[in-house]
Amino acid sequence: MARRPPAAPPGFRAPVRFGVSAHDQPLQSFFEESVRRWPDAVAIDVPPGRNRPARQTTTYAELARHVDAIARLLRPLVTGESIVAVVADRDSPNVYAAQLAALTVGAAYTCIDPTCPDEQLRETLSDSGAVALLADPATCARIRGVGFSIPRVIDIAQAIRERRGEFDPPSAPSWLTPRTLAYVIYTSGTTGRPKGVMIEHASIANLVTANLEAFDLGPGDRVGQISSSAYDSSVEETWLAFASGATLVVMDADTARMGPDLVTWLRHERITVLTPPPTLLRTTGCADPETALPDLRLLYVGGEALPPDIASRWARGRQLVNGYGPTEATVTAIREWILESSVIAIGRPVRGAQAWVLNEAGDELPDGQHGELCLGGAGLARGYRNLPDLTAQKFPVHPRLGRIFRTGDLAHRTPDGQFFCHGRMDSLVKVRGYRIELEAIEARLAECPGVRQAACCVQGDADRPTLVAFVVPEDPLSTPRVAELRAALERVLPAHMIPGRIGVLRSLPTTVGGKLDRARLSGIDAADAAGHAIVVPPNTALEKTLAAAFQHALNLREPISIHDDFFRDLGGDSLGAAILVSLLREDE
Repeated sequence: MARRPPAAPPGFRAPVRFGVSAHDQPLQSFFEESVRRWPDAVAIDVPPGRNRPARQTTTYAELARHVDAIARLLRPLVTGESIVAVVADRDSPNVYAAQLAALTVGAAYTCIDPTCPDEQLRETLSDSGAVALLADPATCARIRGVGFSIPRVIDIAQAIRERRGEFDPPSAPSWLTPRTLAYVIYTSGTTGRPKGVMIEHASIANLVTANLEAFDLGPGDRVGQISSSAYDSSVEETWLAFASGATLVVMDADTARMGPDLVTWLRHERITVLTPPPTLLRTTGCADPETALPDLRLLYVGGEALPPDIASRWARGRQLVNGYGPTEATVTAIREWILESSVIAIGRPVRGAQAWVLNEAGDELPDGQHGELCLGGAGLARGYRNLPDLTAQKFPVHPRLGRIFRTGDLAHRTPDGQFFCHGRMDSLVKVRGYRIELEAIEARLAECPGVRQAACCVQGDADRPTLVAFVVPEDPLSTPRVAELRAALERVLPAHMIPGRIGVLRSLPTTVGGKLDRARLSGIDAADAAGHAIVVPPNTALEKTLAAAFQHALNLREPISIHDDFFRDLGGDSLGAAILVSLLREDE
């Protein structure tokens, strides 16, 4: 399908609050413009789910009134640049009202996934210095249970019920400028503790405006919200809708794990815009997306490498855009429109962004040579909250290019300006769209009783990676139990950072210089390294079919026991389960 010419919604008038350009705006002003132009359009559509029997829709006018109700409670607490924490279910409209309310009163927001462990919740709230916490009733009770105290805990739903009124956009707070914080995203850190990436209004407003110019979206579009609000990918999804008057259709966690049934959901919900990681597309097992999803006209993938077979299959009949960008560069810094037969590039910088390929000395490399991809321009984050040394390290001031961000990704540029990415240069990896610091997991494993050293790597094919950990016991005669190690990690790390397999080694492989050799580590079989599993092979035809499907779905080389649990023993996850379902359906 040919690339559509860039266009903004018909009659679009970008609000001007700070200066004279559309991208020089506070983020919430894009929402306020949509409220003015399309008050009766549906802003949020939450379809029925397991715990929600009825569909819930919220118009732009209704959402604006909810925002005003929450803002009235927040305003006395926010007297300058500050952070408001938001903890609520991902499929609740209240999450978006809370974010917008924080922005309206001049605060930044940080969203914390309610499924995260108590320790991570406590650490994130402490680091953020939140002046208020907006939460659902269950989370309010949980906050008191973990013993954390902040000045004000506000029940979002109660605030909306008690203070609902007409929305009247207030004048901008006196401290609000393009350089004021808009939001903070917490990502994994090398110490195992989360680190907050601080994004200013000018950075995210630049991306929102670039998207309005690049994509022809409007009130007739339905944008699938896949990501949890705790991840930066959710920000771009949200504002693809809110800035154009489109409808944000919220996908709950159960729906995201549906695998082959996800296509049916997308068709039923008439989704026109979807922003998934490529792995999610693979789990659907859909052989003919063009026919199966006739309404889907913009597929905007990111978070991990786009495999050629997925690109070829899903590009037919729609726009396919490949986006690249770390959290530190405001979601998307580089992107490219991909045709059915395209070579898979990450593309060219978005408007306002810059990119270079540099060597270790900081010199720009000639086209075609591989080096570190570095970014600059309007999208750069302020830095990491409370981590000045790390900020200086990752955001150095280049003598010629100015302030840059060192991505740690290996890349090259072609003579026509296209960038191609070739993976990581350090211990940061991406697994199923999640950015993970391997050292963060290693640090937590090393804290476990009986563990002297720990190391992690990613094994398997690029389209089905598996996070694997290895530990060296303090006492070779008393090795830690894998189940206990996994349970310890589950108390302090989110689910996507729990290794699928954990092995035990006498020592870690090292280079001549004594450093961890991850290349050799990735070739060690975790099941063999564990060394204490009893394998009972399959005997019946059904057992053999299931064993083969388990191995294929999880990309396992070792034999499987009929007593192995798909999740607990074999490291399965929701996406692996979706692949398994597809395989078993094909075998019917």
